Amino acid sequence: MKTSAYIKEKLYLICIAFLTSCITILFLSAINVNHEMILVVSFLFWGMVLAILIIEYLRRVGYYRRLQETLTQLDKKYLITEIMEEPLFMDGRIMYDTLKIVDKSMNDYVNSYKITQKEYKEYVEMWVHEIKTPLAAAKLIISNNPNEVTHSIYEEIEKVETYVDQALFYARSTSVEKDYAIKEMQLAPTISKVIRKHSKTFIYEKIKITLTDLDKTIYSDSKWLEFIFDQIITNALKYTPSQSGEIKIYTSEEPQMTYVHIQDNGIGIPAADLPRIFDRGFTGNNGRKNEKATGMGLYLCKTLCDKLYLKISASSVPSKGTTITIGFPASDMYRMHS
Repeated sequence: MKTSAYIKEKLYLICIAFLTSCITILFLSAINVNHEMILVVSFLFWGMVLAILIIEYLRRVGYYRRLQETLTQLDKKYLITEIMEEPLFMDGRIMYDTLKIVDKSMNDYVNSYKITQKEYKEYVEMWVHEIKTPLAAAKLIISNNPNEVTHSIYEEIEKVETYVDQALFYARSTSVEKDYAIKEMQLAPTISKVIRKHSKTFIYEKIKITLTDLDKTIYSDSKWLEFIFDQIITNALKYTPSQSGEIKIYTSEEPQMTYVHIQDNGIGIPAADLPRIFDRGFTGNNGRKNEKATGMGLYLCKTLCDKLYLKISASSVPSKGTTITIGFPASDMYRMHS
């Protein structure tokens, strides 16, 4: 609160006091009051006016300074109404009561939104679990009737399952911290499980898979990590040519970090698109050629990696391939985050 602003606000009061002082002096002079008495009255009058202005200024400037300091220190600014103290001056109390009413109204609105979001999330999770039953039944029927046509249908069903998983994990991604447990785990079994899921595609498309140095101990959540690897390998298979395609999965290490690299020799990503591939809904030049691309897979990978304190990055050379790298911190680094 600036002194100049306060004086400007109270200028009307100063003007009224000045006019009152002038009228009082004229009146006292008219009734022949001696000059010494007039000076005493004027001194007392202006002393009272200045005292009122100074006291009101100090009360307000102290309160608003503390309020501003508290607001600056708060990470979540909207919580200011929960910790601000009630002011001692009238207009401050009006502001305080108004903010409390507004805060309550906003909390009620946010709570209703959370309830709606929770109900929607529960519906999506229920729908995903229900839809997986007929999909699993369809895959079983196809396994019992193998031929070229059923193989193509099987591939399409796997794509549907991938999109269904994306819907489920997207619904849960806003509250991952409530649905994961970071534990010590082995990297190789997790990757092998994901590769087995896509084994028919590897075989049918004659895409080679090379696994190197995967006997590593990492720290993560197995369920979410399987989803991340599944999305990356699905993308690699989508943009890697059949017959001559190859996907390599290998590791490298630095102090306090283990990196997993998923490299393909597919069509690659244009340099202009590379910085945005983790943005939600971004499909880029390759995605526009592939009308089925949703731009959600890598976005979900990035979102989940951030939640799990993993690093994810991408490098690519157009027409030569793409490498997605995921970094796993050592266990003591996880303890620092927890």
